[in-house]
Amino acid sequence: MTGILGLVRLPDVVSILNASLGYASIMAASEGRFASSAALIIAAMAADGIDGFVARKVGDGPLGTQIDSLADLLSFGAAPAFLAWTAFGSGFGVLGVLYLACGILRLARFNVSPKEGTFQGLPIPGAGGLVASSVFLNGPELTAFLLISTSLLMVGTIPYPKFRDPRFIPPVLAAGALAGAGWLLGEQRLSAGVVFLALAGYLGSPLVIEICRRRGKLPPSRRG
Repeated sequence: MTGILGLVRLPDVVSILNASLGYASIMAASEGRFASSAALIIAAMAADGIDGFVARKVGDGPLGTQIDSLADLLSFGAAPAFLAWTAFGSGFGVLGVLYLACGILRLARFNVSPKEGTFQGLPIPGAGGLVASSVFLNGPELTAFLLISTSLLMVGTIPYPKFRDPRFIPPVLAAGALAGAGWLLGEQRLSAGVVFLALAGYLGSPLVIEICRRRGKLPPSRRG
C-alpha cells in the first residue's frame, strides 16, 4: 500500500504552503500584528491561485481536492474570522462563527458538485480576501457587513466566474502588480485598498456579466 507521502503531488505542496500562510496569519493576529495577519491571508490567496495553475499543468493527485479544501478552510475561513475577532473585539465572535459555518458549507458543496465553467456561490478565497483587507483598512463596520454578506453569498447560488476566465486575467494581473508595487514601496494601505477594490469588483461581477448578457454581448451562462 502506498504511503501517504507517495500520494502527494506538486500542487498539494503548494496547497500546504497556502495552509501554512493561513496558520501564520492566525499566529500574527494572536500577537496583535493585524496588518501582517491580513497580508498573510492575501499571500495565501496567491498560493491558492498558483496551486490551481500547477494542477492544470501537471495534473492533480488523489488527495488534491481534499488538501485544497482543508487549506482553504484554514486560510480563508478560520484565519479571517479570527483576525476580525482579535482586531475588533468579542462582538465579532458570533459573526465569525456564521462566516466559518458558511465557508464549511461552501467548500463541502464544491467538493461534491460537478466542475463546470462557473462557481456556484462566492468562492471562499474571495470572501477571505475581502474580510482581511477590510480589517487592514481598519473598518469594523465594513468588516461586520462583509462577514454577513459574504457568508450569504458563499452559500447562495449566484454563479461566479473562475479567476482563470480570460475576461479576468488582465485586471487580476494589473491589480496584483499594483498591490505588490505598493507593498514594496511601503504603502501597505494602498496595497490593501487595491486588493479590496479588486475583490469588491469580483463580488459584483455577476451583476456586470448579467447586464452585458442582456445587452447581447455575452452568451448565456452555465451555472456551476
